[in-house]
Amino acid sequence: MLPTDIPAVHELEVRLFPVDAWPLQMFRDELMQVETRRYFVAEASGGIVGYAGLMCVEPIADVQTIAVVPEYEGRGIGTALLTDLIAEGRRRGAADILLEVRADNPRAQQLYIRFGFEQIHVRKRYYRDGVDALIMRLQLEDVLAVHQDIVHEAEPQTVQTDEAGRAGETAPTEADQK
Repeated sequence: MLPTDIPAVHELEVRLFPVDAWPLQMFRDELMQVETRRYFVAEASGGIVGYAGLMCVEPIADVQTIAVVPEYEGRGIGTALLTDLIAEGRRRGAADILLEVRADNPRAQQLYIRFGFEQIHVRKRYYRDGVDALIMRLQLEDVLAVHQDIVHEAEPQTVQTDEAGRAGETAPTEADQK
């Protein structure tokens, strides 16, 4: 993600998370913290259709956000973005990756489970609308076999990213169709 992507990402943020949307300045602040943060975008048809970010302060990495517009769900974009976040966590020396996911979002939960995340806690009424957050953890020393299977299944449709972390459009993987 580049600073020039922030207005488009923020527009998607407001659309996808109307109750819990980050303020525009928060994205700017996050991108400025290059020692501990890394953000990616996915593009298709000339526009951003997904984005994700990671904070890493050894030995823990935390998925700050991950989102794909509904019209592009099931095409491997979320898988590609999560793959990039895990690789970034590993590159930065994290032992574990944590995330919060809405208890009422089974699609996202299934993505994380496919990657080997396990639920470790519940934060009651975490979101502004009162929905609980499931806290999930991926232990990176255990992830290699699971992660390699997912990447191998998706190889023909792997999302290509450029130096800025921009991902291109992908076709659905078999795992995404399940």
